[in-house]
Amino acid sequence: MEGSPTRAEITEKVIQLFVDIIGFIDRSQVTENTDFIHDFKIIDDDLTCFVMQIKWQFNLQATQEDWDHITSIKQIVDLIVQRSILQ
Repeated sequence: MEGSPTRAEITEKVIQLFVDIIGFIDRSQVTENTDFIHDFKIIDDDLTCFVMQIKWQFNLQATQEDWDHITSIKQIVDLIVQRSILQ
């Protein structure tokens, strides 16, 4: 599908959303392997806002069950890539 973002572009956008929404983390501290819960103790409202932005920005249809085991940037990118292939 022409015009579809690459995995690297999706990863960069997810990382940038994370940095923008959380607000106190420098971009240089975040990689695809960042575990936002364990590395930065991001929970509650910040995490909810981040997840909502991911869903909106990527038009991502995901269930609560999909999100229950996601703790890293890589897992979010995997979910976005998987769901975009299925559409």
